[in-house]
Amino acid sequence: MRICAQTADFALHFCATSPRFPAPLTQPWAQLGLVIPKKLAKRAVTRNTLKRLSREHFRLRADGLADGLWVVRLRSKVSQKPLSSNQKRLWAEELCTLFDAGQQFVLERQAARS
Repeated sequence: MRICAQTADFALHFCATSPRFPAPLTQPWAQLGLVIPKKLAKRAVTRNTLKRLSREHFRLRADGLADGLWVVRLRSKVSQKPLSSNQKRLWAEELCTLFDAGQQFVLERQAARS
């Protein structure tokens, strides 16, 4: 799966649902996958916070996202960053930007194929 959008801390991958490929992607709606490794986020509290934020931003945008598998991957070390409300707000803004850029990428790709 190619990276369709990235920010300082996250990368977003997308795999479209297609009848040419066999299952596992048979559902005609957007699905979310998360990759938040312990190597990059040492504390469970941090990993759970990142997962919770990712799920919430996906839930808010799921109706507008293309059908297929969307995978949010943590790509930089966040162990040294303090888990404050300001940091959570910054991650939330990054995730908003990430999903918006990802959807724009998919729309441009679909337009190019047509």
